[in-house]
Amino acid sequence: MILNPNEEHKQLAVENHKFLIELDPLFLNDIAKSINVYNYDIQFANAIQKNPQITQWVRFVSEYLHTENIDGSLELFLDHSLVQLAILLIKNTVGIHAQTLNISSFNAISPLIYKTMEAMMEHYQHQWTLDEMSSISHLSKYQFAHLFKEITGMSPYSWLQIYRIIRSQEDLKHTNKTILEIALDCGFSSASVYNQLFKRLYGETPGSFRKKLKK
Repeated sequence: MILNPNEEHKQLAVENHKFLIELDPLFLNDIAKSINVYNYDIQFANAIQKNPQITQWVRFVSEYLHTENIDGSLELFLDHSLVQLAILLIKNTVGIHAQTLNISSFNAISPLIYKTMEAMMEHYQHQWTLDEMSSISHLSKYQFAHLFKEITGMSPYSWLQIYRIIRSQEDLKHTNKTILEIALDCGFSSASVYNQLFKRLYGETPGSFRKKLKK
């Protein structure tokens, strides 16, 4: 789970240990600029996000902290690890900064799901049905939907809608298209559906986001 600064949330009691990391927004912004990703403040989408590389990083750091003795090397280890995490977050998560979805790490987990992701990204304007998605993976609709959600944390249709949002962000930043034109060009059924999803992810409308960039 990724939370933006000043985002209201509650911490639930858990039986096992919690693994929480707080990153300074300025630190994230500096990393993004240093790798030429984004020149504005980083803002992550309000959505479930599962990525194999980030999961692997969390597992590695968590195991290290529980097995190694706390000594002078720990601070150095964490400093370098947090830079790694920042890069992984910027390159692999959904947010205002994203230009696409990095799906390469999913290929090792499930080549069938990866192949379907590729097809959906290539033809994101198409009005996909679950039958069409599952046929690419050669799985039944139930098997495909279950496996897709297990791997990505969201349904195939939700994942596709989020990819469409990411594609729309580039139009908002770099074109003078109307909101309706962007919505339809990116595969949304209407400007209303597009506006609602964008606001749910980022807390503001596409029009508001565009105005903020031009200030």
